Amino acid sequence: MCLHLFFYLGEMNYSLVLEYADGGTLGKYLENAITLKSEVQLKFAKEIASAILCLHANDIIHRDIHPNNILIHERTIKLADFGRSCLQGSELDTGVFGVIPYVDPKMLDPKIPYNLSKKSDIYSMGVIFWQLTSCSSPFNFEKRDYASITLDILNGAREESISNTNVKFIKLYQRKYKIVISFYFYCKINNPSLTYLFI
Repeated sequence: MCLHLFFYLGEMNYSLVLEYADGGTLGKYLENAITLKSEVQLKFAKEIASAILCLHANDIIHRDIHPNNILIHERTIKLADFGRSCLQGSELDTGVFGVIPYVDPKMLDPKIPYNLSKKSDIYSMGVIFWQLTSCSSPFNFEKRDYASITLDILNGAREESISNTNVKFIKLYQRKYKIVISFYFYCKINNPSLTYLFI
């Protein structure tokens, strides 16, 4: 959230003053955690889903969702970095960008022309939900090269559910997030003004 925009008189310089996130990024938070209590997993999942649902209700596609673009302030999630965001239906960049394990697999196949969509954001969210349960990076990507991870994903590899995981997270991951998409459209049909209710 941009709190203030300053313009210095006589100069063509601008400064943005942003809200401070005292908890850093979700990526750092998970890196420092061994496990997360299921209550924290659900709280963060609801807040991430609500932020994405709000964007989608306004026809905005984030297109670059991963834990380092999610901030924590006073134990509350803040979705950040809208540099790749666009309105649905606008000209979309068809090139692959983002952090590979969180990128919609359809974008990784160069033989198939595909533009990122709201479903791509949902895929990224599902990977983050898995990460909330594991406190590990998907496909151990910090220690592997992106080419081998990309090949694995194109060949259908997905992370396995973590034992003792909340059943809601398992359903979200194993069904490839169809439950999220179905719930989203159910809500939009039955209450078009709905923007924040989730899970």
